[in-house]
Amino acid sequence: MKQSIWGEMFRRKSVEVIKAQSEEEKGPRLKRVLTARDVFNHGVAAIIGTGIFVLTGVAAANTAGPGILLSFVLAGLACAFVSFAYAEQASMIPVSGSAYTYAYATMGEFLAWLIGWDLLLEYAVGASAVASGWSAYLQNILQGLGYHLPAYLTVAPPTLPLGHVGITLAFLLGGIFVTARSFGKVAEAKDKAEAKAKSSSNKANWLSRLLGFGLIGVAVAFGLDTYRHLTSVDLPAVLIVAFINFWLIKGVSHTAKMTSIFVVVKLAVVIFFIAVGAFHIDTANYSPFLPFGWSGVLAGAGVVFFAFIGFDAVTTLSEECKDPQKDVPKGVIGSLVVCTLLYVLVAAIMTGAVSYTLLGGAGEGAPMAKVLDHIGLNWASPLVSVGAIAGITSVLIVLLFGQSRIMMRMAKDGLVSPVFGRVSPRFHTPVWSIAIWGVIVALSAGLVPIGELAELTSIGTLFAFVIVSLGVIVLRRTEPERHRGFKCPGYPYVPILGALLSFILMLSLPGITWLRFVGWMAIGIVVYFTYSRSHSRLTR
Repeated sequence: MKQSIWGEMFRRKSVEVIKAQSEEEKGPRLKRVLTARDVFNHGVAAIIGTGIFVLTGVAAANTAGPGILLSFVLAGLACAFVSFAYAEQASMIPVSGSAYTYAYATMGEFLAWLIGWDLLLEYAVGASAVASGWSAYLQNILQGLGYHLPAYLTVAPPTLPLGHVGITLAFLLGGIFVTARSFGKVAEAKDKAEAKAKSSSNKANWLSRLLGFGLIGVAVAFGLDTYRHLTSVDLPAVLIVAFINFWLIKGVSHTAKMTSIFVVVKLAVVIFFIAVGAFHIDTANYSPFLPFGWSGVLAGAGVVFFAFIGFDAVTTLSEECKDPQKDVPKGVIGSLVVCTLLYVLVAAIMTGAVSYTLLGGAGEGAPMAKVLDHIGLNWASPLVSVGAIAGITSVLIVLLFGQSRIMMRMAKDGLVSPVFGRVSPRFHTPVWSIAIWGVIVALSAGLVPIGELAELTSIGTLFAFVIVSLGVIVLRRTEPERHRGFKCPGYPYVPILGALLSFILMLSLPGITWLRFVGWMAIGIVVYFTYSRSHSRLTR
C-alpha cells in the first residue's frame, strides 16, 4: 500500500537497515583504515582553533575575568552532555552521515533531510569563514616579515552583487544536478548494450541534458555579469581551500597524516605557552576572581561554548574506522576532555601572568602573544602565529571532510543527486562531493564577505545537537536490545540536559540569524518535496 505524504515524511530506517545498506553497497567504497588515535586527532583538530589563541583572553577581559576558568568548565560540561549522545549513536550506527544518519534512525526521513540540509550550510559557511580568517592571519604574518600582497588579492569585493552570486550558484548547481542525473541513468545500466540503448533512444535523457546545459549557460551569463563588478578577491582563502580539497581527494590516509602534523604543531605551541607561562603566574592577578560575578561566568560560558563546536564533524569518520564502535566514542570523548583541560590551563596562565583587564582592547586578537610579550619573551610571539595558522588549517580540514561525507551519505540514500555519492575506485573518496562543494566554498570564501553569516554555523550546529541528544532517548525506547559499544551515562537526564542547553544557546542568537536559518530551511523543504521525497531509497 502506498504511504501517505505524512507517512513518507516520517518513515524511519532501523539501525539494522542502515548498517545492512552500508555493507551491501556496490562499487568502490570508503576504506576502513583509521584508528581511535586518528579520530582523537580529528577531534583536537576541530576543537582547538582560533578559540584558544584568541577567544580565551577576549572572554576573560570582557565577560568573566579570571573566572573564565569556570566558564570553560561549564562549557566543557555542556559539550560533554552532547558528546555522550554522539558517542552512543556512533557506536550503534558506524556510517559516515553523523547527525543526519542518526536522525534518519530516530526522527524519520524529513527531519533527517532538514538536519543534512542544515549541516551542508553549517559546514560551507563555517569553512568559508575559517578560510577568510586563515587568509587574514597569513597576511598579518607576511606583513610582519615585510611582505605585502596587492590589495585586490587580499579581500572579498565590497560591491559584489550577492544576488547575482546566489543566482549564478543556484543555476550552476541546478545545471550540474540535472546533467549528472541524465548521465547517471546511463551509467547505471547493467551492460554496454543497455547503456547504448538508453543513451541513444531515451528522449527524456536528451531533454534533461539540454535543460542542464541551458541552466549552466544561464549561470555563465550571470557569472560574466558578476565578473564586471569583481574588483578584488581573497586569493589566499581560495588557495587554502583548493589545497585542502586536493588532499581530501587523495585519500583519508593522506588527510589523517596531514591533520596529525597540524595537531602536533599547535599542541606543541600550546604546551610551550603553558610550560613557560606557569613560572610567571602572580596570584594577585586572580583577585578579584569573579569581577563580573556569577552572571559573568555564565555569560563567559556562552561565549566560549562556541570554541568547542566542531567535534560533531568527527563522527563522519565512522565509516572509515577499523573499529568504529570503539574508535569513535574514544576519539570524541578523549579529544573533548583533553581540549577542555588545555583551555582551562591556558586561561589560568593568561589571567595569572597578566591582569585580565589587559587582555582586551588594542591587539585583543592575539592575547596569547600579548602575554608572552608581557613576561619578556618577545621572540616567542611568532610561535603563536604558527600555532594559530596550524589550528585554523586543521579546523578547515575537518569541516570540508565532514561536509563531503554527509553529502555522500545523503546521495546514497537518494535524497540528492547520485553523483555526490560516487566513490573513486582509485582514491576511495567521494571525489565529486569533495570537488563540487570545494568549488562552492572556495568561491564564497574568496568573493563573499562572510560577516554575520558565520553565526549560521553556530545555530546549525546547535540544532543538530538538539536532535542527536533527543535521538538517544528515542533509540533507547525503540531498539532497547540493540548492542551499544558505548552507553550515554546518566540516562535520560544527560541527553535531556544536552538538548535543553543547546536550545537555550540557540535562543541567545540574534533574530537575523534565526531569519536566515529559517530561510535556508524553507529552501530545503522545497527541495525535499520536489525531488528528495520521490527519489528516496525508501521510496524505490
